Amino acid sequence: MLAPVLTPCFGQLSVTGVQEVASSGVQPLLSPTGEFILVRDANGLTRIDATTGERAVLLPETDIDDITFSDGGTMIAFRTIDYHGHMQYNTIKAVDLKTGKVKELDAPSRERYAFRFSGGKMKIAKVTTIRTQRLLTDVRKVAHEYVLAVEDDDLIIYDGKIRKVLNPNGKNIYLWQSLSPDETKIVYVAINNGCHAFVCNTDGKDVVDLGHYIGAPTWLNNNWIIGQQDEDDGHQMTASRLVAIHPDGSGFQMLPTPEQAFPINPSASHNGKVVFENEGKIYLMNLENQ
Repeated sequence: MLAPVLTPCFGQLSVTGVQEVASSGVQPLLSPTGEFILVRDANGLTRIDATTGERAVLLPETDIDDITFSDGGTMIAFRTIDYHGHMQYNTIKAVDLKTGKVKELDAPSRERYAFRFSGGKMKIAKVTTIRTQRLLTDVRKVAHEYVLAVEDDDLIIYDGKIRKVLNPNGKNIYLWQSLSPDETKIVYVAINNGCHAFVCNTDGKDVVDLGHYIGAPTWLNNNWIIGQQDEDDGHQMTASRLVAIHPDGSGFQMLPTPEQAFPINPSASHNGKVVFENEGKIYLMNLENQ
């Protein structure tokens, strides 16, 4: 059952600046503090200072994905992809951003297990079991040890050792699931519902249709979701824009970007910064709540 749209209560966002911070890179990821950006390029995974644009290669691997920061941004976890013959194997690893030390967190597997930092631990959801490793990073108390996953198109939440199929929109194709900073809500896209973005509680209830297709949604904070609205002609992208909306479905707005821009893959930090990719260049946007 869809929840009613609530009265807007968080105002609008104002773009106070957009600047190019890197002339190359794809799939940018902004650190929790907004101090640096991770991008993938021909050298592997590169770290870019958000103020100076200074670049440094962090990892030489070029075939990695699902990069995620620890809460304080001192460590990242990621998945490497290797091929043995025609077989693809996935390995979950972590790197300490201060020392550069890399640690393998799980043995190579044919499966793509979901994983997440939670309360100083790395949680790896392996369907029937949860693998937990304590890491000396950003330890904080959490009420739940959530891991979100999409398995066989189902939206799944792991809470500790409990696995629950949510499927708030029934049997569907779910993607781009993301947990809010306060860990009370989930934003996701449901393909069979017009590719609209939705928000629900962590129990799968109180579903809100955000009323728009919003690709790659990410939480700026608990009050704002940032995403992209891209269009194509069936062969290539023809347009894209960045948008913002409240999790209750109110306050939808376009975020202005430079002319002729095709902004995609937004990533946000909770201090009002958004980084995005535009035709191979990386831009940083500063936002303020009006």
